[in-house]
Amino acid sequence: MKVLIVDDERPARAELRWALEQSGPDLEVHEASEAAAALGLLHAGGFDAVFLDVNMPGLSGLQLAELLAELPRRPLVVFATAYAEHAARAFELEAADYLVKPYDEVRVGQTLERLRRRLAEAPAPDPAGPPRRLWVELENENLKPLELGAVAWFEAREKRVFAHAPGGPYRLRQTLKELEAWLPPEFVRVHKAAIVNLEHVAEVVPWFSGTYRIRLKDGATVRMSRRHAAGFWKAGGGR
Repeated sequence: MKVLIVDDERPARAELRWALEQSGPDLEVHEASEAAAALGLLHAGGFDAVFLDVNMPGLSGLQLAELLAELPRRPLVVFATAYAEHAARAFELEAADYLVKPYDEVRVGQTLERLRRRLAEAPAPDPAGPPRRLWVELENENLKPLELGAVAWFEAREKRVFAHAPGGPYRLRQTLKELEAWLPPEFVRVHKAAIVNLEHVAEVVPWFSGTYRIRLKDGATVRMSRRHAAGFWKAGGGR
């Protein structure tokens, strides 16, 4: 079972990780310190369950749980918090369980058994394909949904990733590698620092030494490296 712990406090993450690994040595446990980073990991897919703290800077665990409904395969949600008073709202959000800090190893083991039963009873994954939107970060650290079709290209610079779309660019918490794992096939890596949407390509201009310049319909120009050119043509970029 692949699980994600989301908590802004490192000691709390370590405590829960220890309890989980004691109760389920077969678990693959990942961590995130805040909701935006967690969304990047969850969009990449493959998680069976997520353990959410309720009170975190930025988006709360309750708000993050609401956003998980956008995922094509929503992981099971367990709230793990010091505050028992949020339990009613948690179960309104269809939480699988609710753990109260400090964590009890026996209680955590019961939660894992509940998760395994729910996963065994779950229907087969929806083959509808990758999600058609992603969540981008605004200047006030709020998140907003952005339709993938509006994104002309993704760019990595200054140790951050940006989605270029009307009203943007918008900051993301995912890496380009994480985006590649779930973006639909019209998005193609053309450089170590860029992914373009083929639907937004206006023309490709030969440059030098086997490199190219991709001109997009919005007027932007994106460099295509020699290393990535073959993948671009194979993906339907032309030629």
